[in-house]
Amino acid sequence: MSEYRYLTGVILPVPNKAILGSMITEHLPTCFGCGSENPDGLHLEVHYEGDLVVVDLTFDKRHEGGPGLVHGGMSAAVLDDLIGFVMIAHQKPGVTANLSVNYLRPVPVGMHLQAEAWMTRIEGRKMFAEAVAFDDHGTNYLEASGLFLSVGMEHFQDALKPIYESDEYYP
Repeated sequence: MSEYRYLTGVILPVPNKAILGSMITEHLPTCFGCGSENPDGLHLEVHYEGDLVVVDLTFDKRHEGGPGLVHGGMSAAVLDDLIGFVMIAHQKPGVTANLSVNYLRPVPVGMHLQAEAWMTRIEGRKMFAEAVAFDDHGTNYLEASGLFLSVGMEHFQDALKPIYESDEYYP
């Protein structure tokens, strides 16, 4: 991977790497980014490598924006979803407050990319993270940075309660 254009590259170490092997790799079965049960989703299969969260991906024709090119919103969705797992690795569930994506070069449909995400710093409830997506030659295509807010698990439990109590979630 080449040097970063807009990122600091500062990586805050994951506090307890011993538990990473047992960490979740799916936010929800219906998650657009990583959900295995979302027929329209990206089906990202993330894994943890040291202080990084990593995913390999190839966008297909469904993700096209301009002719032969991946839609920018799809690229942003991947990086946002990946950074969500950084919060999990740091045992600080969070939500996106701001995400800035720098599109360094167009991503052709069908190109294999690897993306990595990491935490840069934590200030109270504020968590700052970065991500990069690069090709097989290490050329960066996307860089993202964002502000995420730490929330308690009850934030997600309260939001999910009506879904899991409904007969519509698992027909």
